[in-house]
Amino acid sequence: MRATFTKLTVLTSCIFAALHANAEEVTSPAHNSNQPPEISSPSFNFYGELGVGGHSALEGDDKGRYSDGTYIEAGLEMEMGNWFGLLYAEGWTVQVDGEGEPWATGHGWGGFEGGFNRAYVGYRTDGKTEIIVGRNDSSLDDIQWWGDATVEYGYTVPNTRDLNFAAKVQNLEGKLRYSISAAPEGKFDEDDAIVNFGKYDRYADKYTYAAMANGYVQYDLFENLTLLGGAEVTDGAGEMFLIGAEYKNVAARVWHHTDQGNDDSEGTETGFMASTWYEATEGVYLSAGYNYANNELESADNEVTSYINAGVWWEYGNGKFATAMDSKFYLGNDTSDSDNQVFVMQYFYW
Repeated sequence: MRATFTKLTVLTSCIFAALHANAEEVTSPAHNSNQPPEISSPSFNFYGELGVGGHSALEGDDKGRYSDGTYIEAGLEMEMGNWFGLLYAEGWTVQVDGEGEPWATGHGWGGFEGGFNRAYVGYRTDGKTEIIVGRNDSSLDDIQWWGDATVEYGYTVPNTRDLNFAAKVQNLEGKLRYSISAAPEGKFDEDDAIVNFGKYDRYADKYTYAAMANGYVQYDLFENLTLLGGAEVTDGAGEMFLIGAEYKNVAARVWHHTDQGNDDSEGTETGFMASTWYEATEGVYLSAGYNYANNELESADNEVTSYINAGVWWEYGNGKFATAMDSKFYLGNDTSDSDNQVFVMQYFYW
């Protein structure tokens, strides 16, 4: 295993040791051996969402052509005493062109792809610390939209996301909150998938990745001001560092990845995002953001992504429905040669 991953392994061990050393001592209550222990009844919660809509370019070769973003996802949450678990599935449509090439803007639908995004079991201590094992999102993936109040087009931080098999320890209660996750090298592809929706389904491929660990700490410095710090180390695919701050309805985050978050990038990424939101009336939220990322590449010209986005979110029907719109406009210092876009989506929740 490479030195970068070994460094985080040692760091992770130190974190767990510190958490253990500072944990509050829990004293077990007296137990009457003549009475059988109480057994909690399991509880279940089924929930999910459906989004119908997508994107359209405002300029360029694909101007006015529709790119579908329709998706559906649902989860079954289970709890029994201190134990809990989750099965969560997701899927979305795939567009193809006349030659059968998938993910082609403005063409017909060729199929559907999806699978189980989360399938894990966990234990929650009396102190609210959770230990989770199974298919799960990484800790940094849990907060990928932290500091992003916009509807859709906020820049995505380049951290590892979905993990085929991982362990996670977190405590999301109180002024100081943390989460740390670790996973071995993932070698999961379509041949290993339990369900496959056809030749355009490549959902399972995203679970092939290097061994990694990431995590974050959040701290409420005082009322309405939260600070964030996070990091990720992968075996051979670089390291990432993230800091952020959020005050009321304004937030910003800065990050640096030594290898752009993937195995073949051969370059670094440094980024910044700031966003804000405003409740215009009950259930109607206006949002805007500025996004910047500088990719310094070893085998190609450096690339700067720079744009603003602004949108509106309208939630109604006691939270059962939402209609959203977002727009993206690239700035003069942008060199990514991307097109301005608009996004419209109708959401349904249960």
